[in-house]
Amino acid sequence: MNKRYNIKEVAEIFKIPANKLRFYEKKGLLKPKRGENNYRYYSEDDFIRIQTILMYRTLNLSVEDISDLLANSEKANVLDHFYKQWEAVNNSIHRMRDVKNSLEKIMDSIYDGNNDGVMEGIIKSAQELNSIQETRENWKDKWNFDSWAKSYDKSVKNEVGTLNLYRKYDELLDTVYLKASEGLKQSDSILDIGVGTGNLSNRFLEKGYSVTGVDQSREMMNVAKNKYPNLKLRLGEFLKLPFDNGSFECIVSTYAFHHLNDEEKKLAIKEMMRVLTAEGTIVIGDMMFKDEESRREIFDRYTKEQIEEIEDEYYSDISVLREEFIKYGKTVDVQRIDELIYVVHVY
Repeated sequence: MNKRYNIKEVAEIFKIPANKLRFYEKKGLLKPKRGENNYRYYSEDDFIRIQTILMYRTLNLSVEDISDLLANSEKANVLDHFYKQWEAVNNSIHRMRDVKNSLEKIMDSIYDGNNDGVMEGIIKSAQELNSIQETRENWKDKWNFDSWAKSYDKSVKNEVGTLNLYRKYDELLDTVYLKASEGLKQSDSILDIGVGTGNLSNRFLEKGYSVTGVDQSREMMNVAKNKYPNLKLRLGEFLKLPFDNGSFECIVSTYAFHHLNDEEKKLAIKEMMRVLTAEGTIVIGDMMFKDEESRREIFDRYTKEQIEEIEDEYYSDISVLREEFIKYGKTVDVQRIDELIYVVHVY
């Protein structure tokens, strides 16, 4: 027969206030039995539930989330809650990093400037901070990649769209892999942004490299994990990469960068440079224009339907990308795969 413990004894065992146990009971998370004089008592079987509740609280899960997890411990439900909490933490980290950077700029300007320009500098930094945070928060997946995940591999082989942009899909992935692997050591870490169903990452996995894939679509990640069980995956996006500074020697991405507008691309480049090592490389394979003149020339030849397909996305201007990467002291080489498909090598 299990020993019975009163509320004071349980509180001492778990090093928590007795009122916390009463609170969890009030919220329906705990249901201690009642003995003589209506006193609560807990069995050793209750300890597992208490430990679980405390573990979830350590992860900063809400009482409501914990209640649902205790009621339904199926894998899909647990993942839903953990993904939601993980995303909230990642968003908070990026907000705090932006605030920290802004405060440092303000303090530097105060030290380096004179009193007359202090307020103007503070206002400018606050405006820049607001702009960055709005850009991070306003990106939305208007293409609904979750719904495309299960049919993606088949779609690219069937040459989706009027422009048949995936007709050289394998050639593009092979080119990005070969360019990225030049000079890579087996110990180097690789980040694949917009990993999708994992086809580019697998080229690295087959050669024994360490690869982490990031995608904002959980369904895409599910497909990738089923195909390539050894692939490490994280929920994330270009604008909020969930990694520490200097985490990767190489960053690759294919068919993903065109989902960012010009302002978002600038912030994405800043994020990539943050998580890249000082001597690291970036290789991007995507739909792009050489420059604005090239865009106009192509549009003059294309049909209305083809132009509409392009304008549903945000194709990069390579000349603008080059200027942006140069700001970070990088060199940019470009290789053309097709009229609208290029590989940009940053090193």
